[in-house]
Parts: sequence; structure tokens; C-alpha cells
Amino acid sequence: MTHTLNRRGLDNGRPGEEICVLSMIHYQDRNEETAEAMRELARTIIAYGPNNIMGSSVGATPEQIIESAAASGVITAVFTDKDTVGRLVREIKTKDPGISVVLSGLFSDIHDICEYAGLTEHTSNYAVGISGNAALLPDHITLEIATQCGHGLVSRHYIQHVACRIAEGKMTAREGAELLSKPCVCGIVNKKRTEEILLKMAELTSFTEGHEINYAVRQKRKFS
Repeated sequence: MTHTLNRRGLDNGRPGEEICVLSMIHYQDRNEETAEAMRELARTIIAYGPNNIMGSSVGATPEQIIESAAASGVITAVFTDKDTVGRLVREIKTKDPGISVVLSGLFSDIHDICEYAGLTEHTSNYAVGISGNAALLPDHITLEIATQCGHGLVSRHYIQHVACRIAEGKMTAREGAELLSKPCVCGIVNKKRTEEILLKMAELTSFTEGHEINYAVRQKRKFS
């Protein structure tokens, strides 16, 4: 589940801000028993109120999300509170559905959660950064939103367009976060943090005679 590892902007000074919970069963191992286990796992995750979850971007109901997890063998969600995830993991451990669950976030957060649940981390994956011509990347604040979707479905241009609309007063940051979360089919865009980032972007966006100054150019100049 390495598509969550390139998220930018997380900080040990803000613990628990973003933690992904992921589970996937290999298609050859799917059967009625694993389907029921995935239903129970999905029910448990939903009960703890994730900020976003697979299926929500297309308006799926909780029951549809549960059945989708059973059929596909996949469930992914993002939380914004470490204590909540700790209780979730402890309940999953108690129920013991027989399915591997992956946590993705700051190492310090994951360690605290596992310790709380009486578990020990046994595997760690690292993102080693970006190779190639990094000058072609968007500014770092745009990347804080774009990298939340590990499949690259949240466009840098769409992010900057939404930020400009917020700056113009044509939508709220919360509405913008909802829009930007929709392309991420995995449901792991953190809408709460995205809303906060969009507010920062809107404050940095300027207009001349009704036309926004190119945001990416301004940001590269400001943060270089």
C-alpha cells in the first residue's frame, strides 16, 4: 500500500493530523469467509467516523461501502485523530478478522497507536523522495494536497483553480476540499487538512483587473 507514502506537509509537531487505514485481500484469496471479514472490518472503520473513506467520493452509503469492501476485498480510509485510530486498531485486534491492516502516517503516530493497542510494528515502508527534474514540480503547498492522492488523480491545476475560486469568494474552502477529494477513488484525501491548506493558498492568491495572477509562478518565486 505504498501509494500513501509520498504525502507532503505532515509534521511531528502536529501529531495525529493524518493517518491512513488500509486493507486489501489478494483476488485469489477472496471467498465467502473473507467477504464477511471485510464487511465486519468496514463496519468497524465506519463506526469510528473517518474523515474520508473509499466510496464516499461517489456518494456511496455506508451499507454500499460495506458491500463494496466485501466484493472488492479492499477498504481504505483516512483519519485525523490519533486517539480515534488507536481505539479502532484495538477493536480490530480484539475482533481478529484474520485480515492484515496497514497504517500509514508519521512513524511516531503509528508507534503510539500500536503501543496503545498492544501491538508491535513489524514492517515499515519509506518514501525516498522524488528523482528527476524536481523543478517541474508545483510549489510545495500545492503538493501538500496533490500528494494526498497517491494515484495522482488530484490535478495541480484543479487545486490552483479551486484556490482562486475561494480567493474570489465564489466558494468556501470546505466546498473546495469536497471537490478536490472526489477524484481520489481510494477515499484518502484528508478533507480537513485540505480545507486548511486551501485557505492558505487563497490568502496568497492575487488578482489584477479581475484576472488571477498565475499562482504557481508566484509560489515558486515566494518559496524558492
